[in-house]
Amino acid sequence: MKGLFDNIHPELSQDNAIEILSRNPEDLSCASDYYMAVSRLINYPGERTELALIEFLSSSSIEDSILLAKRKAVEILGRMKAFTAELEIGKCLNSNDIYMVENAAWSLSQLSCKDEGLHQLMLKLLSDPRQNQRVLIQSLSQLKVQSALPMITQLQSSERPGVKGAAIAALVHLTGQNEKIDVLGDHLFLSNQMDRQSSIQDIIDCQASQLLPQIIVSPVSPVFRMRAIRLLLDPLNMNDLHCDFMSMIEQTLSDDPRKIKVLHHCDASLQTNDLVLGLYHPDFSRCYLSMQLLLMCDPVDLWSSLEHNWHTKAHNDYGAHYFFMRLFGLIDGWEESAIFSIQEILKHAIEDQRPQFKKSGPAAIVSLARLSPDAIRHYLKSLLSYEITPFWEKRYAALIAMDCYLSADQRMLYQKQIEDVAKMDPDKIIQLKAKSVAAAMIR
Repeated sequence: MKGLFDNIHPELSQDNAIEILSRNPEDLSCASDYYMAVSRLINYPGERTELALIEFLSSSSIEDSILLAKRKAVEILGRMKAFTAELEIGKCLNSNDIYMVENAAWSLSQLSCKDEGLHQLMLKLLSDPRQNQRVLIQSLSQLKVQSALPMITQLQSSERPGVKGAAIAALVHLTGQNEKIDVLGDHLFLSNQMDRQSSIQDIIDCQASQLLPQIIVSPVSPVFRMRAIRLLLDPLNMNDLHCDFMSMIEQTLSDDPRKIKVLHHCDASLQTNDLVLGLYHPDFSRCYLSMQLLLMCDPVDLWSSLEHNWHTKAHNDYGAHYFFMRLFGLIDGWEESAIFSIQEILKHAIEDQRPQFKKSGPAAIVSLARLSPDAIRHYLKSLLSYEITPFWEKRYAALIAMDCYLSADQRMLYQKQIEDVAKMDPDKIIQLKAKSVAAAMIR
């Protein structure tokens, strides 16, 4: 139920948040206070929170600040599995606000809504191209509304890839028909990044694990690729995993840009700094292309550009920040002066707790281990501890660092901890990797 940004206002108590929702708009200190209060209440599940959010939804106000917060309230109630809110959420399907309708349809699917009247209303909305047909298809599919099949079948021919993909996935889910499953694989390499990301969700929705080899080379954020791998693996059969699954995890975690299928091309005359600026692009295909070309640049010239960009912008740009962490560990031939600065940057990234920079941590661990095995040893004990490092990718990256970059004698210093991780880590994937590292140590 927890989301990455659920706890960004830890100072706000349940009482404070509920009190804010009872105020008139003119009494707010900021127009976004309603939204902040609603968002904070996800941390306080229970009857009192549900009643406060339901009462807030019943308000007839059409002020923008209230409408935005109402959308969030509908989402929060769905995430909290607030079954008592089904009726109030169902009313939101009649809203003139398409985003409110979208959130209401999604929340009803989270509540396993069995109200056939609401099902039919969602089906009617599905025929309206102004609505978010993709979310409506997904919700009707999750609710197993068989009467939606004719309309969903028709939408397999939609010109919008997101709608088409959702329809294909829904038919697989509802009927087992998978004749068009390869279309979802093709969507992984469409020119629009949102369409590529949507395709990954479609593949997850219909459990098409046979498309994993295509997912791991799709030019999208590694967050989407890793999520697909984890959700398409059967946690009950992890001990019988084919070795390809483990290699997929490590390929995605290592994220070598040379293994990504990019969809763009660069002018051969572009200078090093132009390529570095490509790491800020919102389309990951362009970022990976820049990465591929930067690997061929002179390290001295490259460091000059990276250092300048780091201090001016990249240190606070979560997209470029990630690619910088990757690049630091992929380049051979850094000068000694550059290595010292790079190591300091990587150490800071490993310690950084900001949620938007979460994916940079594992990248920094592997890069620092490659550049300086002695430096990474300072972090290994805490990185391998679930209590200290709950993010599984950082623990896995620490095991990669240990397995690939520490000497046999250095690894032996951690033998007991690795054996404990192999037995007791709450994540089965981490256990399997730790067992692999432990087995290699005694060969």
